[in-house]
Amino acid sequence: MSVAFSERYSDAYELFVNKTAQLFISCIERMVLMNSNKSKGAIKILTVGLAAAVISFTLTGVAENVVSGALRSDDIAYGLKRLTVLSATLAMPINEFDKNESTQTDDTVSQDKPETPAGETASAESVEELPHSESVATSNTPSTTESEPTESLVPALAPVESKTGLISLNIRKDKDDLTSYTAKDGVTEEKHYGKITGDNVVELEHGQVRNCTEMPSNVLLTEGTRKPGIRIESGSDPQVLIIHTHTTESYERDSDGYYDTSYSGRSLCPANSVVGVGAVLAQTLADNGISTIHDGTVFDDPIYNYSYSRSRERIEEILKEYPSIKVVLDIHRDGIADGDVRIAPVAELNGRKAAQIMIICGCDDGTGILPDYIHNLRFATYLQNGIEADNEGLTRPMLFDYRFYNQDLTRGSLVIEFGALANDISQVRYSAELAGKSIARLLTELM
Repeated sequence: MSVAFSERYSDAYELFVNKTAQLFISCIERMVLMNSNKSKGAIKILTVGLAAAVISFTLTGVAENVVSGALRSDDIAYGLKRLTVLSATLAMPINEFDKNESTQTDDTVSQDKPETPAGETASAESVEELPHSESVATSNTPSTTESEPTESLVPALAPVESKTGLISLNIRKDKDDLTSYTAKDGVTEEKHYGKITGDNVVELEHGQVRNCTEMPSNVLLTEGTRKPGIRIESGSDPQVLIIHTHTTESYERDSDGYYDTSYSGRSLCPANSVVGVGAVLAQTLADNGISTIHDGTVFDDPIYNYSYSRSRERIEEILKEYPSIKVVLDIHRDGIADGDVRIAPVAELNGRKAAQIMIICGCDDGTGILPDYIHNLRFATYLQNGIEADNEGLTRPMLFDYRFYNQDLTRGSLVIEFGALANDISQVRYSAELAGKSIARLLTELM
C-alpha cells in the first residue's frame, strides 16, 4: 500500500483484506463440500456481505486520510485498484465442477502448454494439462460423501516423523468423495507409449528425451550424460521434498473400461489423488534410506488460479526450515484423451500393470528465469535413464521444454506426471513404488 496512507490505517487495511480473503475461502470450501442448493445461496449472501464490509472499510480509510491531507490522487487510485481486485475475487463463481478446464490459463511462465503424448495422434489432446486462466477461480473438487475412505494413507495432519526418515505434513483425512460416480457413459482405454522417432528425439542409454527447445540435441545429450552436481547426505536431515501444486488431481477408482462423464478428475481425498501417490513415493524413498518430506498442502482448491504461486511460497518456507533439501519433486498426473475416450498410459511390469510416468524439465527461454536449468537437465536425464533401466517401459519420453514450474528453487527441481486421469489408483501407486526404489538407488549413488 502507498506510504501516503497513514501507517495505522495501512497496516489495518492490509490485515483486514488478508483475513477477509482467508475467511472467505475457508467458508466457501466448507459450503461447497456441503453440496446443496442452500449452500449456493449462502455463498451469494456471504459474497455480498464480505464485499460490502471491504468497501465500507476502504472508504472509511480514504475519507480519514483525505481529511488529514495524507492522501493524494494516485493513492486513491491505488486503493481503488486493490479494492477492485479483491471485489472481483469475491464475486467469482464457485462451481462444484468445471467441465471446461481447457479454457483456463495458469499464472506462471509457460506452465501449462497443451501436451500431445509421445506417439499420440494429433487428435489426441490433453484434457487436464491445458492452460488455466488467471481470470477464473473455481472449485474443481466433488462433494464429500459419508462413506469411509477405501484405504488409509499417511494419517498425518502433522508434522509426524517416522522412524524411516519420513516427515508427513498437512495430509488431509477427507472421506472418499468418488463413490457417487457410478455412471458408465464414458470410455477409457489402456495404451502403452513406447519409443518415439523424430529430429527432436534424444536417445539416452535407456529412455528418451523429447527436446522441444532450440538447444541442439547433441548439446543436450552431452549435458544430459553428465553426472548431476547434487550431493545427497545420509542421516536424518531431509534431502527430498515431495509436493503437489495441483493437489486435487485424481484418478479412476478402477479400470473397468468406463468413466462417469460428470467426474472432473478432482478430489480432496488423498486416497484418490496424487497425494496418495506421493505418500507411496515418499515412504519408498524413506524406507530405502533417503530422508524425505511429503507435504500435502492443497494449492488448487477452492481456487485453482495461481496454484503455482501458492506452492512456490510453501516450497520456499520448507526450504528455509530444512535447508538440507536438495531435490524437489512436484507430483502430478497427466490428462490424455483421444476424442471422448480417456487414455490410461500403462506398462506391464512383473506381471502387474503400472501407470507410465513422464518427467518434465524446464529450460530457460533467454530471460534468465531459470538460470541453473542445466543442472536440472542433468538431474532429469539421470533419473530418466536410471528409472527406465530398472523398469523398461515405465517411462514415457522425458519432456524438455520452455516451462517454469518453480524449477529455479533448487538444482534438483522437477515435475513428474504419474499416469493420467484414466489410470486407476492401484496402477499409479505401483508406479510410485517402482519409481521410488529407482530414485532412492540413484540418489544413494550421489552420496
